[in-house]
Amino acid sequence: MKVRIYATLRTLAEAEVLEVNTQPGDRIIDLLHEIAERWPKLRDELLDENDSLSPRIHLFLNGRDVRYLNGLDMPIPENADIRIFPPVGGGA
Repeated sequence: MKVRIYATLRTLAEAEVLEVNTQPGDRIIDLLHEIAERWPKLRDELLDENDSLSPRIHLFLNGRDVRYLNGLDMPIPENADIRIFPPVGGGA
């Protein structure tokens, strides 16, 4: 499965797309834990002190923020489009 990451997360992972072993049917939290284990530099950005998704991070599943779906325990569907964004600021 492929996971697209953006902005500062790309710098930390040294990649734009992460190839993960997590499969459809596994939970979103399983995906996050795999990423944190395989790309340790991303751990502190993605996970909070409770090993859950950091409130600063936005994880989109098929264009929708998982916080507004069924959360981190929801199973990943077939052909999932997963994108992870760090906090973004700026503008004038």
